[in-house]
Amino acid sequence: MDILAADIGGTESRFFRFSCNGSEIAIKEGLVLSSGYYSFESLLGKIFSCWPEDTESLKKVSLLIFAAAGPVKEGHVDMTNASFRVEEGPARVRFPGARCIVMNDFEAQAWACLSPAMREAELILPGRGVPRESAGFDTASLSGLPGSGAPVAVLGAGTGLGAAWLLPGRNKGEATRVLPSEGGHIPFPFEGEEENAFAAWLSPRLGGGPITAEHVLSGPGLARLYEFLCGKAEAPAVFTGKPGFADSACCGLYARFYGRFCRMAALAFLPQAVVITGGVAGKSPALVRHGEFAREFFRAGGGQGALLAEIPVWLNRHPLAGLWGAARAGAALGASDAEVRAC
Repeated sequence: MDILAADIGGTESRFFRFSCNGSEIAIKEGLVLSSGYYSFESLLGKIFSCWPEDTESLKKVSLLIFAAAGPVKEGHVDMTNASFRVEEGPARVRFPGARCIVMNDFEAQAWACLSPAMREAELILPGRGVPRESAGFDTASLSGLPGSGAPVAVLGAGTGLGAAWLLPGRNKGEATRVLPSEGGHIPFPFEGEEENAFAAWLSPRLGGGPITAEHVLSGPGLARLYEFLCGKAEAPAVFTGKPGFADSACCGLYARFYGRFCRMAALAFLPQAVVITGGVAGKSPALVRHGEFAREFFRAGGGQGALLAEIPVWLNRHPLAGLWGAARAGAALGASDAEVRAC
């Protein structure tokens, strides 16, 4: 089975072709397009113009997976960080006969936990039963970690902030499921004088509404925090690369905020593991390696710190994680006509 998987984001869109033979998935070739397209149809058209020699083989793709930022409603996603809708209609025209799945982008990130994209994941906090020197995330261990059958929390900041829950089957043969969410849009709690000063500075710049976790932890949120602390506006790609950033007040405070968000997710769902993904920590891992991240993650009232200490936290920096996850979802869901809407 030939799969065309797409990770459609606010900054760039990536299209990769995979071949699937049973449970084995292999990556074939890919295409990265910048943002700025005015419609999903124009974006799809660009694929054919960039791969003109493969037009006929593209039309023979049997399964399309579109992972996009935003909630899925009746087979489409109104993009959270772009101005167009990702939907099945234009795909039906471009790829006649193919089956189509439209999913939330963090659904794909969750499915990536079961793909080769997690093989080189970095263990940030070991948890119980996962040694600090662990060579990498073992997907087979999902049935053997503390809380077997519990979800894996997949959280990540990039252009926005996403969250999803991977529910591995409890028994052999039981299907894996993924629950998407809009957890990045929950109100973010601030504590103490410094944090509340940041909130007071940030609120009018956001129009005075509630400050969400995405406002704080996304790439734009990191840029706002730097501007608040340093008094100048710069892109994260600029200031995170400066010498000494890992020891800066900005890195420490952001790490604290990220640790708090991960702690809230962990306490809400008691996962067997937390996987951090997304471009912010992927490009600047110091933001979650900083000691403030661990201190805040474990800081909980009611004696819950010991419970949190059992949960391993991983960092997945694979640049194609969303695409691998989309392909993995396609391999799992594409075999079931009942779960796939035909284009």
